[in-house]
Amino acid sequence: MKLITETEVVELIKKTFPDINDVPATMSFTQSGLLTSLDIVTLIFEIETEFDVHFDLEDLDLKLFDSPIMIADTVNNMKGAASLTLRTLFDEICSKDVSQPAVTFDDVTYNYSDLTERVHRLAAGFINEGIKKGTHTVIILDNCMEYILSYFALFYIGAVPVPINTRWNPAEAVKVIKDSGASYFIAREHSGKLRFSQLREMLENDGVTIDRVILCDPDESGRSDFDRIAVDDTETVLDPLSGSDIAMISYTSGTTGTPKGVMLRHSDIAKISLYTQQIWTDENDQPFSIAPLYSAQGFLSLLINFATGSRFKMISSFNTNDILREISKKNETIFHTQPTMWTMLLNSRAINFADFSGLNKIVVSGSLCSPELAKRIEERLGCDLLNAYGLIEGTSVVTMTRYGDSEEVRRNTVGRPIPGVEIKIVDENRKPVPHGEIGELAIRGYVMAGYYNNEEKTAEITDDEGWLYTGDLARYYDKENISIVGRCKDMVIRGGYNVYPSDIEEVILQIPQVQTAAVVGRPHDVLGEELIAFVVVRAGETLSTNDINRYVFQHLANYKLPDHIYLISDMPAILAGKIDKKVLSEWAVNGIPEDKQILFAE
Repeated sequence: MKLITETEVVELIKKTFPDINDVPATMSFTQSGLLTSLDIVTLIFEIETEFDVHFDLEDLDLKLFDSPIMIADTVNNMKGAASLTLRTLFDEICSKDVSQPAVTFDDVTYNYSDLTERVHRLAAGFINEGIKKGTHTVIILDNCMEYILSYFALFYIGAVPVPINTRWNPAEAVKVIKDSGASYFIAREHSGKLRFSQLREMLENDGVTIDRVILCDPDESGRSDFDRIAVDDTETVLDPLSGSDIAMISYTSGTTGTPKGVMLRHSDIAKISLYTQQIWTDENDQPFSIAPLYSAQGFLSLLINFATGSRFKMISSFNTNDILREISKKNETIFHTQPTMWTMLLNSRAINFADFSGLNKIVVSGSLCSPELAKRIEERLGCDLLNAYGLIEGTSVVTMTRYGDSEEVRRNTVGRPIPGVEIKIVDENRKPVPHGEIGELAIRGYVMAGYYNNEEKTAEITDDEGWLYTGDLARYYDKENISIVGRCKDMVIRGGYNVYPSDIEEVILQIPQVQTAAVVGRPHDVLGEELIAFVVVRAGETLSTNDINRYVFQHLANYKLPDHIYLISDMPAILAGKIDKKVLSEWAVNGIPEDKQILFAE
């Protein structure tokens, strides 16, 4: 289904009230005084005519119509968005033009007819193997076509995929698998750092029951267990699904403690996929993503790009040369990745030979994209960047810039909420801070159903009104676009001053020889905490810590100057390349591993 967006609502408001020119998409009508209650009632009649919906005015809650974004979500729910499932989304997308290409992985392409048949047959096979609605099913794979098919088939059944980060060590993976309660597995023997036979032995030694393992490794005949289980689906009976059913359990990265299983609902994932693709793509786009499918960025980019109704491509390689070679073929128009990958691409020698003329749009998400990096991306590629912010507890996407936003907004903010999402910025007592001041970002809308088997941790970050407190520090950049400053736990209190690492990182990243930088705090007897900067220098460049000190001294207040700067060979990373500040904090206290140290003359 096509969802209406806040842009359409804004245009309707301007048509209904010609004297109003500026209509912020997220600002409350009643709080701002833009519209009175009587005006909102008048607008509701126009909404009914414009969008072909009907409201019962006697039982109507006017709070649902208090901003363009809230109106868009209210109307879409009236049209059936609240009951959407990933099964209905899949069927609707695949029924549009069955002969057109749907998905390409490396050199293998399925059209919508092929994809429908394969997913239906695989779903029937899974059911025969005992996987049904609600069955927790672990996936341990690197990016591959089997991963894509498994997601679609499990969602179609109503089973609950549990993707495993293949960069975890075996003990971490086993801990998560045990926590998930899963006994069904889709895997390869070797995936990233993990060997399935080792995991299986560790699980069995811990008394974990394994009901079925579906292996994707081909045998001597060239076929795998995964290939063989697909069966004719004509007699398969599917359990009914609702939008509120749990679609998957995705575990957090574990950078701030033990990974927690985030339960996401069908309707939330479906609506975010439809809303987001309407903001960043259209049916003429050919999307391309390299995000790991075990990550929130990966599975959401799969579903968002699939929802465009045009061919979506992924490749198995994370090598910068292979990525640049693919982009240079000019077969894809929109590229979705995260900041750390862009840092690698921009510092690759191969980028000098890449052809970006086929790209129209760039989407960056997954971690914070500094203004300096956003500027470098846009200037090198010659097209506008869309900056997105999200977290898995918020079903991955919360705010986005829009194409057509000013350069200032694109580079300095993560935009405004998508329809259906409310935000507020609060102090340590969860009270709103004055507009423009820094506080913790709270969100309401497509928030998780909770942490699996962990009500205590769920209660720590949610309240009875449906707000989820993200742990991210933010401030309003203007009327409705926000900037993310960092994590609450990342803020360093040095000598009584609150210091936000992103302020320092942005300055260091302006040094031409710097590839990437990250700042953390370290305990100090006198100051309370001191500032530790880790810097990776671009390949082939020379830079000393004195050079960095001189530069930041010219651009930062003295209380923000790093107390120590360490040059390292590369940053520790998690998931799709996000910098692991937990590891950096450990290095700051315990010392940097020898293989990561870089020494230059001072």
